[in-house]
Amino acid sequence: MTSLLLAAYAVVLVLVAGPRLARAGWVARAPGLGIFAWQMWCTALLSCTVLVGASSMLHWDRSHNVACRAWQVCLDALVGRHGPAAQIAAVCGAGLLVALAVRLTLAGWRLTGAERRQRCRLRQLMRTAGQPLPEFGAVVVPAEQPAAYLLPGGDERDVVLTSAAVNHLTGEELHAIAAHERAHATGRHYRLLRTVRLLDHAFPWAPCFATAARQMHRLVELRADDVAVRSHPPIVLARALVALAEARAQQSAAGRNRAWWGTEDPGAHLAAHGGDAAERLHRLLHRPRPMPATLTRATAGLFTLLPVAPVVFAVVERSPLAP
Repeated sequence: MTSLLLAAYAVVLVLVAGPRLARAGWVARAPGLGIFAWQMWCTALLSCTVLVGASSMLHWDRSHNVACRAWQVCLDALVGRHGPAAQIAAVCGAGLLVALAVRLTLAGWRLTGAERRQRCRLRQLMRTAGQPLPEFGAVVVPAEQPAAYLLPGGDERDVVLTSAAVNHLTGEELHAIAAHERAHATGRHYRLLRTVRLLDHAFPWAPCFATAARQMHRLVELRADDVAVRSHPPIVLARALVALAEARAQQSAAGRNRAWWGTEDPGAHLAAHGGDAAERLHRLLHRPRPMPATLTRATAGLFTLLPVAPVVFAVVERSPLAP
């Protein structure tokens, strides 16, 4: 019964909560809160999957105290001591947990390796051909494609501008773009994206994780814009985005829009031109009204309950207090 109810909760998360969150307008007003909401959604869905497998295998007598016996992994059902039906459920639960662990481990290994190789290539480029620009807090590397980005997993010292971007942007615009990339570093946006990208790569047949990855990438760009405009006029950052887009469009029309960084996963880059360009420009030119602090706290509290609810339910349902 526990497994069925947890599975139903997961279905509600996938079919109701996820799509509603993707369409929510308030996330554009509070992208930081939107990022937190998607993190809680992913955690809740993963928790449900783990608990479905675990609840099919772990059995304890309600006459005993759960707090005293919850640590005991009882696999009696696997050998049929609870009957054939329980044995089938336990085998399915064990298979689910093993498959989940294998998929996550393989996806994590591939993503980590790709990110490490990408970071090494770019650091080598910075060492051999990079030119530090202390006034912008960035390093300029030669490239025909105008771009500004943060090294994967880098800190504030790892902001990179291409020579084409320096040629196309004014000094004020370069400062705004560099501030945007530093906001990615201070906000640890690579770490935030890494988990959802891991789920997307581990379960490519689940479109809900692809949606979560797209939404998270969109929101970290909006959040970085919000941080950048604290120290630079929004119109300056908007002009920089337009200039980069125009230069890239011209190169694309000329057939020279090849991805110069040679990455296996272009989505791993947090580049200044990333996200939904039209939405970002609209927000920069028409600044949204911030959400009230009370509503922000209430919304954060509500999404905090998403991953907590299945855990509490699984324990309470099996506890001696359950009817």
